[in-house]
Amino acid sequence: MIEIKECMLLLVKQNLQHNKMVGHICDFIDFKAKEGFRFGDLVLFHYELFGGKGNEINQIAAGMEMLILAIDIFDDLVDLDNPAPPWMKVETSTATHIALVLLTISQLAIDESFFDDKVKQEARKMFNKHIVRCITGQQWDAENEIHNESDYLAVTNEKSGSLISAACLLGTIFAKNPQSHIVKEYAEHFGIAVQIANDIRDIQRENSKNDFLHKKKTLPVLYLLNNAAAEFEELKRYYKGDIPKEQIQSKQSEIVALIKKSGAIEYAKVIMQLEINKSTKIINTMDISEDSKKRIQSMLFR
Repeated sequence: MIEIKECMLLLVKQNLQHNKMVGHICDFIDFKAKEGFRFGDLVLFHYELFGGKGNEINQIAAGMEMLILAIDIFDDLVDLDNPAPPWMKVETSTATHIALVLLTISQLAIDESFFDDKVKQEARKMFNKHIVRCITGQQWDAENEIHNESDYLAVTNEKSGSLISAACLLGTIFAKNPQSHIVKEYAEHFGIAVQIANDIRDIQRENSKNDFLHKKKTLPVLYLLNNAAAEFEELKRYYKGDIPKEQIQSKQSEIVALIKKSGAIEYAKVIMQLEINKSTKIINTMDISEDSKKRIQSMLFR
């Protein structure tokens, strides 16, 4: 993790000639480091797993984490439901410009690496396609046109599965492993499972981050909106815009307690496990050793 952080800081200082922005970004990276660099770790893991050698991959992992930081900033600026991060404490224009810089530097991390040009071209093409998928998924999520489980899984695959997939594929491509198509499949199912786990956590919050306060249509919420029980009628009316947010906020603890008894959490956990099972099944089809298969599962499902 230390290597990823140092590479991120170096990339910023090499490519950005604006001391105040550099200072903000360093603070943002410090903040992200506290939760760990999960995506960068996936890059390093897959590179080593498939026989990659050398430290140049650290720069690629750093670029992946620059993308994640940019996406986090954009996401928080759109949702306005998370005041804690340092990028929410600076001017919106400054945070937006920083996110754009980070997005660009994430590309430069690939371009300025010393890997073979042909491999870099393949990685860059994949990376850009996955960024577009993620942004498209974020927009679908913002439009909130999610009506059923199928809609949710499709949007989540684009929004979240694409990022996990990009991280795993970067390590795979730079290691020159030919099984990228299989890596993409198992990574996307895992990415969906991760997002469902986040949604399960968020629906039980008793603070301003709870998804139902922001009318997000996550998997547990969809279960409630399709539940005929009378105790969820008020929540349905809120989603339709018939009652104010303050009314729901005043009953938040009560609603969370109802949700925990409703079966929504259990339902979401079942779908999450199905995605994990799909990921595991795909991993087991790979032309690698049994030990390597176990290592992938251990890394993903820890």
